[in-house]
Amino acid sequence: MVIAQSFAKIMGLYGERTGALHFVCADKAIAGRVLSQLKLVIRTNYSSPPKHGARVAGMILSDPVMRQQWLDELIAVTDRID
Repeated sequence: MVIAQSFAKIMGLYGERTGALHFVCADKAIAGRVLSQLKLVIRTNYSSPPKHGARVAGMILSDPVMRQQWLDELIAVTDRID
């Protein structure tokens, strides 16, 4: 199973490629083969990914006050969509 997440929109980090890609494998051997292939793809596509977005997201999510402010603002924005 492959799960892709983008944090660009919910954190206002457009163009920063902030997100995560998760692979769930049946066993360690398959995980090793998947990782081997990913390393080939990652190297050719993302030699020097931006760090700014990940640092901003990490700073916000690891600080309880900033995280709560972000959650409050996220709720306010999503309430306007309904």
